[in-house]
Amino acid sequence: MKSLYTIAQLMTAIEGLSARTPLSDELPLPTGHVNFRSQWLAWLSEYLTPGYYDRNNAVDDAKWAYNHLGNGKMIVWLNEAAGEDSRIIRAAIVAMEEREPPQTRASYARRVLPWESAAGLLFRPKT
Repeated sequence: MKSLYTIAQLMTAIEGLSARTPLSDELPLPTGHVNFRSQWLAWLSEYLTPGYYDRNNAVDDAKWAYNHLGNGKMIVWLNEAAGEDSRIIRAAIVAMEEREPPQTRASYARRVLPWESAAGLLFRPKT
């Protein structure tokens, strides 16, 4: 499997995912977003710029972005929408429960849903 995917490649993969996901749809959305797909695309569209987060070190690498995201709900949605098994999605949601701050929830989500698994689902050959 290719080891480096760009932000543009990740955005293209996300654009092809269903916005509706049974388990992630139960998680609260932040104000201003209609679904987690729109949140991902908005975040990534400015990822390589200073943007809202005043980044100084954005790297054009999807793995880097995934591993530095501080939002566990977005991580859970991405994996569910990409086709991860519902038992693993539930385990990630449970792992995030009662964790503070949000970056800690994201860290626990990534323990269950590492980039390598997500990338395997997102960038698998289409049949």
